[in-house]
Order: sequence, then C-alpha cells, then structure tokens
Amino acid sequence: MAEIWLARQSGLQGFEKLVVIKRMMTALEADPEYVNMFLTEARLAAMLSHPNVVQIYELGEEEGSLYIVMEYLDGEDLAVVRRTGQKHGLPLLDHYTARLISMAAEGLHYAHTRTGIDGKQLSIVHRDISPQNLIATFDGGLKVVDFGIAKLATHHTNSGKLKGKLAYMSPEQARGEQLDARSDVFSLGIVLFEVVTRTRLLPKLNDVDLLNIMASTEALPRPSERRPDLSPGLEMIIMKALCRKREQRFQNAREMQDALESWLRDTGKHASAGDLADYLRTVFARRIHDRRQLIETAMTAELTPSSARHLSNMVARQAAGTGSSESHSSTRWRDGLRRRAPMIALVALSVLVLAIAGAIIKRISDRQAEAVVEPVRPMVVKVPQARPPVLVVDTVPSGALLTIDGQARGRSPQTLEQLGVGTHQISATLEGYQPAQRAVELEQAGERVLVELALLPIAVPIPVPVPPGPGTDAGVKPVAVKPPPKKPPPPAPTGKLTLKTTPWSTVYLGKKKLGDTPLINMVLPAGKHTLRMVNPESNLENSVEVEIKANETTVKKLKF
Repeated sequence: MAEIWLARQSGLQGFEKLVVIKRMMTALEADPEYVNMFLTEARLAAMLSHPNVVQIYELGEEEGSLYIVMEYLDGEDLAVVRRTGQKHGLPLLDHYTARLISMAAEGLHYAHTRTGIDGKQLSIVHRDISPQNLIATFDGGLKVVDFGIAKLATHHTNSGKLKGKLAYMSPEQARGEQLDARSDVFSLGIVLFEVVTRTRLLPKLNDVDLLNIMASTEALPRPSERRPDLSPGLEMIIMKALCRKREQRFQNAREMQDALESWLRDTGKHASAGDLADYLRTVFARRIHDRRQLIETAMTAELTPSSARHLSNMVARQAAGTGSSESHSSTRWRDGLRRRAPMIALVALSVLVLAIAGAIIKRISDRQAEAVVEPVRPMVVKVPQARPPVLVVDTVPSGALLTIDGQARGRSPQTLEQLGVGTHQISATLEGYQPAQRAVELEQAGERVLVELALLPIAVPIPVPVPPGPGTDAGVKPVAVKPPPKKPPPPAPTGKLTLKTTPWSTVYLGKKKLGDTPLINMVLPAGKHTLRMVNPESNLENSVEVEIKANETTVKKLKF
C-alpha cells in the first residue's frame, strides 16, 4: 500500500531527528478504499501514545501524494528475527519470545481500551496482527505497527468484505463476523505459536482452503507436536489464545500479558530489555553496522545518481539478508534519480525533511495483499509474486566452471538469483580434478541456499615394481607419469576503500571510472594507487595517493 522512506527532520541550532515517511503508492491514490485505509492508519495511530505502539507525528500531502510521518524504528520484525536467529544457530529463546509477545499484548490492550476526547471507548481492533507488524527494536523493545485496516466500534467494514492476512485470522474474522479485542488475541496466539515452534501454524495452502480452515471449528495442532521439549505452561497459554470459541480465549490482551508474565516468574527465567538488546545486537551485528554506516553517509555526503545507486544496492543486499557488500544482485531502481536529494516540506512540522531518494533503507511493505472475499462464497485472493529463491554455488577449490541445468554459468563462486522453485542440476569441472555433480532442491520463494561442491584431484599413476625376467636386470617397468596439474594462482589480495569528498567528485583509477563519491567499501587490489577526482560542475580536479591494505578498509575524507 505504501513506500517507506527514511528521512531527516532538521530544525534550529543543529536540531536533527530521524523519522520515517510512509508515502502511498501512486497507483493506489485513485482508489478511495486504499486512500481510506491510509487515512485510517494515520487517524488511529495518532490517537495512540504508548511505548509498544508506533508513534505517528504527522499526516500530510505533497504534490497530490499522501504521506505519514512516523517514528523511525531501529529493529526488525519478528519474522526476520526468527529466521535470522535460526540461520545463525541462535534461535530466539522461549523466555525472550514470551517477553516480546507480552509487550505486544500490552500495546494491543492499550489500543483496545483507548478512549476518545469525549471519554467514550474507541474499541480499536487492529485486525492485521502478524510477525511482520511486530517490530523488535535493537534496544530491547517491541512496537505494534500498521493500523491500516484497523477499525473502530463506530466504523464497520464494508458489507461482504474481509480484510487481513488469511494465515493469522481469527475464526470470527474469517467468517466476516463483528470483531472485538479477542480477535487480535487469537492472531497474537498464532504469532507466539510460530515463533516458539519455529514453524508455520498451517502448511502452504491455496487461499480458499486456508480461509475455510481458519473459519472452521476443527482443532488446531498443539505446539508440543512440533516441539516436544516445549514448556507445558507456555503451551497452555498458546492453546488458550487459540481457542476457536472466543468465550474460551483470554478475554482481552491484558489477560494474555499477565499469563505470560506469570509464566516468566514461575520459571525464574529473566528476559530484560538489556537481555533482548544483547541478543538482537549479536544476531544482527553486521546488519546494524552496515545500516548505521549507510545512514551516516547519506546524512553527511552529497549524493549523485551513481553514488545513490551504490548505496541503494547495499541496502537491497542488506534487506535480502546477504550482509555482504561484496555480493552482487540485480535490482531494478526507480527512474529519475536527481543530482541532489530532494527536500520535502512538512508544513505542520515547519521543518525540512531530507528524503534521500533511492539511497536509504527504502523497503516496500511486505505484507500480503489484503484478502477481499465474500464470507459465504470465498474468492481466490491474488497474492503478489514473491521474490525468486537465491542459489549461491561455490567449489573447493574455487574457480571451477559451473553448469546449471545444462547452461554454462562461469567460474565459481556464483550467486544465481533468477532460478525458479524446483530441482536444479549443478555440475563443476576444473582441470586436474574429477568432475562433480549435485541436484539441489529450491523449495520456496525468497529462500537463500548455499551449495559447496568438493572436487577430488585426479590420481597420478606411480611406477609398478616387476620381477626380473631371464637375462635381465632387476628393475621396474617404466610407467608414464602425468605431471600434477598446475594449481591456479591464488587470488591477489584485496582491500576496501571508503572515500568521501566535498564537493562530490567522479573518481578514476587510471582510465577506469570507479564512480561518484561517496564510494562505500569499494574493493581494490592491495597496494598503493593514485586516484584522480573530478568535479565537472566546478571544473575542479585533484589527485591523491591511497594505500589499500589486504583485508582492511581504508577511509578517506577529502576537501578540494
């Protein structure tokens, strides 16, 4: 429904603050229903001020485009936290999960019981609680976000339409019935189930089958079926939240919060904000470093289209979970990048917000397209196409020729981003080594799979002793010996260069153009290099000698 931009709010005496601008997608601005959802999010969230609910600062319009200014959350959603923790062998501990879900329940209860300026209860129901809308911040907190399809007691959903993510709907929501706070409790129970069991509650199904299951009365799986070592006390909390009949559930989010806090006390497990912060900073250490470097660069440096694209590519790789500035990915970027980052006027704030176009942490909300179905006769929901899986292939030793599904792909290592879901045949050949083959199954969109093929050297024949024959001297039968293959020379050592100039400049190494400053983590051969910097706007030119040390990053800040 919207684009997310990081921006800088500036004021008097050097006042600066990072904020987020959520701008409605241009293609949806003519749709009254989506406009109403966007405005609802701004209106509802602006009424809420709680440590566990995202803060809205302003609703505005710029050149006909609606935007919301909200607080910047330095963190990741629970889906990313769960996946990344498992990937690094550091799954989220149960008492950490209980603390995070407890904070989510506290924020929801605040929203559910909020009163208007007239003293009447608003009875807000979020209706879209999912891992993607629960953000764990790197300081050990949690925020509930995205009230785009929330509703008030005095505002009813359009007749015959159902909104929300199918996989996290309460039974009454799936049936299109009137909702209250207990619907969000059920959705939060699904999130708790999935994070502690590290599995999805239900298998992959088409939308109609999934909707029918969510609306049915059949029993849901118990968490202990997926994790036999799960605490019985925590399982009881999950099963109560997931009761099909809302009268048997926790009657409000505060009850669920109290149950989780009691379980933490009874088990004697400690999960403070500091503990959570330490865990998240360990799991996301590289991502935090890269993100802060990007923010610092974009806030202080002059950006050109080339340098903006470089920064954007780094952000995209970070969002894809690669965490490596050396990886190369093919990304489609917005047209019309300007020579300077645009200044957006926020009238009500009376400040200028520097929107770093295409350069800073731009991510499209990954929530699924909302389901619009008839409760009596469900319709198939159109789901946006997911990103293809990514296959990374390497060999030991590296440098082997790779063939994927019969097509030559160059020498290893290779990152392949255009393969579809299914089985793919990989073969690798290298002179002096036996060929290697493997079949690899890419099971789901968006996953990243690493495959490493070990190549065995070809055996070298050795002389074979033979007994002496009549009239001959003892000896050996000569055998042709094939010399061992020449090993490819080791790759030349490299380092990285981060270069910032004032004003901006185009940087050349010899006749090779490296790009416009700022250059971030540019890989160069180790050794001394003379760089030439040109600013065509001011007819300025300068040269500087830099020394690149192997496996280190050299940082230079220069002024003409």
